[in-house]
Amino acid sequence: MLMDIKINLNQLRVFHVAAKMQSFTRAAEALFLTQPGISKHIRDLEEYYGIRLFDRLGKKVVLTQAGKVLYAKTEPIFNMIDQLKLEIDELQGLNRGILNIGASVTVGIYLLPVVLGRFGSMYPNIDIHLDIALNQQIAEMVIVNSLDFGFLGAPVSDDRLTLEPFFKDELVVIVPSNHEWASCNNIEPHDLLGCPFIFSRQGSGTRAVIEERLGRAGIALKNTKEFGNTEAVKKAVELGLGVSIMSRVAIQREVHLGVIKTLGISGVDFQRTFYFAYRKGKYLSNLDKTFLQFIVYKEH
Repeated sequence: MLMDIKINLNQLRVFHVAAKMQSFTRAAEALFLTQPGISKHIRDLEEYYGIRLFDRLGKKVVLTQAGKVLYAKTEPIFNMIDQLKLEIDELQGLNRGILNIGASVTVGIYLLPVVLGRFGSMYPNIDIHLDIALNQQIAEMVIVNSLDFGFLGAPVSDDRLTLEPFFKDELVVIVPSNHEWASCNNIEPHDLLGCPFIFSRQGSGTRAVIEERLGRAGIALKNTKEFGNTEAVKKAVELGLGVSIMSRVAIQREVHLGVIKTLGISGVDFQRTFYFAYRKGKYLSNLDKTFLQFIVYKEH
């Protein structure tokens, strides 16, 4: 007979409430059940464990020794369940939560801090974790769901990702302020072949766009140097080690200080779009949806 009886969480909840209230009648009212329904759940539990859990003393019920043992075990379980419900309700109300965001270097350093600052001021109880890495690395972290959202300097072709436009950007040629081109507004594409060109490392979104757009114009750079990141490239250009092409948003400070000059390239379209990405088919929490709505509709 014992093998035919199964218990479930609902029966344990009935036991727990009845034990706490010391009354089947009050437990029935609290759980919106009938008193016979409460009694049946308790009988099933007692039959399953093979021992009486309550002593019936008139309208009052008192735990037996076995009942006290079971109550001691169910108390932390239902405390945890109730706490979990509170925490999930807080998430739904955006009173707590964590956003794990990744971004390629240009977006993450020069654009996102202002955007995330605005979001944080609207939702101060949300913790935001920002990871900055190469464009492809960010895409891969979004795909394996270690990031909720990724911000990319160049689009990545992968059926597992949903990509949406985020920000319109422009790439410009940068030279030191004393360079012979510093007074020019534009250069010709082939002019780049005559001087050292400084790249950030392979894998960056900016580098991918530069190589693709110059390739369209028939320019394959040969005299190149590679520096690890955007800041290193800017410093190298400032010191006269070569020229480069960089996002306009990344060199505003240096232009303002007068240490770097910017110019365009005739006949080459260096407009580009930054994207935000998330895993296709990903479950979107209320926090995720709120952040997406903020990114899509907020003027940055």
